[in-house]
Amino acid sequence: MNESYRLGEQSIIAYLQRLANGASTAELDVAALPTELRAVGEQLQKTFAILEQEHQLLERSAHIDSLTNLGNRNALHRYADLLWRKGTPFTCAYIDIDHLKHCNDTFGHAEGNRYILRICRALTETMEHDDLLFRIGGDEFVLVSPMADEAELEQRLERTRTDLIEATSDGKAPMVASFSFGCSRVDPLAGDSRRQMTMDADRKMYRYKLMHRVQQPKEDDAPMRPVVEQPPCNERVFQAISMSSETRYPFIINLDTGESQWSINAVRDFDLPSQHPFNSLDMWLARVHPEDRDNVRTELDMVVNGTWHFHYMQYRVMNTAGKYALCDCTGYRLDGTDTEPNMYVGIIINRSLADTTDSVTGLGDIHALVNAIGEMRRVTRRAGLIAIKIDDIAKVNARFSFDAGDRVLAESAACLMDCSRGKGRLFRSTGPMFVALFDNFDPEETDAIADEIERFLGSPVLFGSFEYQPPLRVATLHLDAVDRQPVSILNELNALIKDAPQVPGTKLD
Repeated sequence: MNESYRLGEQSIIAYLQRLANGASTAELDVAALPTELRAVGEQLQKTFAILEQEHQLLERSAHIDSLTNLGNRNALHRYADLLWRKGTPFTCAYIDIDHLKHCNDTFGHAEGNRYILRICRALTETMEHDDLLFRIGGDEFVLVSPMADEAELEQRLERTRTDLIEATSDGKAPMVASFSFGCSRVDPLAGDSRRQMTMDADRKMYRYKLMHRVQQPKEDDAPMRPVVEQPPCNERVFQAISMSSETRYPFIINLDTGESQWSINAVRDFDLPSQHPFNSLDMWLARVHPEDRDNVRTELDMVVNGTWHFHYMQYRVMNTAGKYALCDCTGYRLDGTDTEPNMYVGIIINRSLADTTDSVTGLGDIHALVNAIGEMRRVTRRAGLIAIKIDDIAKVNARFSFDAGDRVLAESAACLMDCSRGKGRLFRSTGPMFVALFDNFDPEETDAIADEIERFLGSPVLFGSFEYQPPLRVATLHLDAVDRQPVSILNELNALIKDAPQVPGTKLD
């Protein structure tokens, strides 16, 4: 073997090694090879070029939606990873095409694809510099904007949706084009998680869809379906859901007929007359604590008459044992159509049984507080938060025992419940700190309750013959809308309570 041939073989081997190590720019100088190896070198180059082209096609198919040429779910995950590594705050919008299944079923999948592309073009036209749009499912898009805040992105999408509806309402298009959306501002450096981002924007989108559903025009010869008289829920499915958790009670109420369906657990735990009672709203209100009843009745009346479509409130309800259980009650109003009744659907969480209940005070714990703040991001309403910190609990524990410290916290929680009068949701945040959360409260109302807490919360506690009055701090936070993640809001509340003046109590030094 001559030296030229040996060097040529080494060049080919080195070329193959660079390719094996992932070098996409590896080159082989075929002209420099000996004559007997040039055909081999040329064939290797052609093979690599074909493989590289196929790799690029596979890479594209893994991250590009074939219909719209937008990034797909994998591309969104990759972009989100980049944003989190950089710590860049951004706003995302979860977008869901309205009535795509109706379009596919009525006009065929070809028309469904044209409907998707129409929505895609409209969303693309509303994008600004640095915005990115992804199609993550059949009827789902995500728009990510590093520059716009929630309000700005919502305004842009609302204008786009309005223009779409107007452009397709003249009867020339097969159906009225529209979409629903929900926006969420995310700050990775503030502790926001990708799961929070997804849940918050998706819940807002779902709520928007409930409140802004566009009815499609009926064909003249389309048969009318009979009005649904029973709640639209399969009995076996409803029972499977209702039995899945001892602490959660789903319900469905037909607002037109008064018929309803409740879980077996709710019947058992709250002594309901049956699973299908009539006039169940009145039946439920009769079990609500008298001090909370007027506030609950006011909110439910607004849901019944269509003023509000979303209800989320914490109050006390009498259980089968004749004691009042603290419950979180969440419900949506579904507006009826010519063939469907007005419905009220939701779920009730029994905090006296839930695993997010603090064992000392019976209030929701920090996990319940984070969930409650997250829920409030779905509605654009004012919120008031009151933080209360009981000072010197460590000294009480050291001097009198941990049972004494727990007693101070338990009596403070009972006093907080009296001061809030059922209007707010109460939580033991961490250690000796409580948080009261008020939905749609004016700052003046929140401040008035905070003043009352300062006056009455420090009531004396007797340890034998020793009378102890706990010192405390109270701070309030007013929000025009809950537009941040819970961690960011709680961090601000913690900073406020540290700077709040102390309401003095008994000194244990």
